[in-house]
Amino acid sequence: MNHERFGTYLPLRTLKWLIRLFDPMFIFPIRTDRRIRSTPWVNYALISVNVLIFLFTEREIIEFHSLAEQGTPIHEAFIRVPLIRFFLWPDDAYLFQYFTYQFLHAGKLHLFFNMVFLYVFGSGVEDRLGKLGYFFFYLAAGVFAGIGHGSIYDTPILGASGSIAGVTGAYLAMFPLSYVTIFYIFDTFEVSSIVLISFRVAQDMLFQLMGGAGVAYLAHLAGYALGFVVGMSLLVSRFVPREPYDMLALLEHRRRRAHFRRLAQGGFHAWETSSKSMPGQADGSSAKFQERLMPLRAQVNEALVERNLPEAARHYVRMLALNSRQVMGQQQQLDLASQLMSESRYDTAATAYELFLDTYKSYPQRQQVQLILGLIYARHLDQATRAKSLLAEAMLHLDGDDRQLAAKVLGEIEE
Repeated sequence: MNHERFGTYLPLRTLKWLIRLFDPMFIFPIRTDRRIRSTPWVNYALISVNVLIFLFTEREIIEFHSLAEQGTPIHEAFIRVPLIRFFLWPDDAYLFQYFTYQFLHAGKLHLFFNMVFLYVFGSGVEDRLGKLGYFFFYLAAGVFAGIGHGSIYDTPILGASGSIAGVTGAYLAMFPLSYVTIFYIFDTFEVSSIVLISFRVAQDMLFQLMGGAGVAYLAHLAGYALGFVVGMSLLVSRFVPREPYDMLALLEHRRRRAHFRRLAQGGFHAWETSSKSMPGQADGSSAKFQERLMPLRAQVNEALVERNLPEAARHYVRMLALNSRQVMGQQQQLDLASQLMSESRYDTAATAYELFLDTYKSYPQRQQVQLILGLIYARHLDQATRAKSLLAEAMLHLDGDDRQLAAKVLGEIEE
């Protein structure tokens, strides 16, 4: 079986994958590399309810299709197939229809593809939003998708596609760099979620402009929009915990990377072990410098003792602004570097990790620090040479999942 990766930056074989992605009958996601912390019971329950309702309503759905093909008047269809009262009829909608239509499906394939996407992307979103929050978000996305469709069209709709589009949009905001394994006929390949989901959004936009052809693409687009906006809003407001690889971190990284490059052009390199200071820094020899430095070290220590890592990191950054060679105790330095990375301050985190490696050469888990630093350089700071050096050295001592991750990132660099 041939396993290939389709990363965030499109390789030369992009056209082949795009051709595959246009073939919805033989391609669908089967998993992501996002690890979840708890069992997504709400997502499983939503899938189960959708499947059970379809099993109980399939016969009426088939009868409705038959009546529609025969051109049966709608008032007669309502009498013969009471189920269609639970579709969403935008021109004469009842409030309950905005919820009931989300759990009805037009056929087995309609149900299958919707549930596959819900299974793949819903678990990660539930893990971030919590069970109750995820449940209400799912329903809200379906309501908003229905409103989006009804703003232009009066045709009835059914299906969970709008709700799942909302879940997918939220996944894009929260996990843009996670990898999705795609099944294609009897083969698989990997694609980053930012590429896959962006492509599906663009595809729905194209089909919407082309006229729809019996699919509520506008409902999909409304769901994507709501999910992405809600996801980004939760990240900005910190109602959900930030992660190093969320969409907001990527946007922040663009700005930080520009700053890092300006420093590099000025002669500063975070991986160099010389005592060269950054432009505008004190050299550490003056009494005035020591007077400014000691209170900052005390503030860092105090914040660390209180486990106030954001505050400790803030003071540590001020220390580095005075002199780029400032190092704290072994565990303290690791905590500060990890906090800076969690805040998506990758350039400063890289400096902190480099200082740790340079200072604590006999640290027993040195390879783990090298792996983290290699990931930062490879995926956030465009320092491929340094990343390869760190990851290659780390792989000599890594095993299991960590070794596989290092090999995976090295493969990304070499593509």
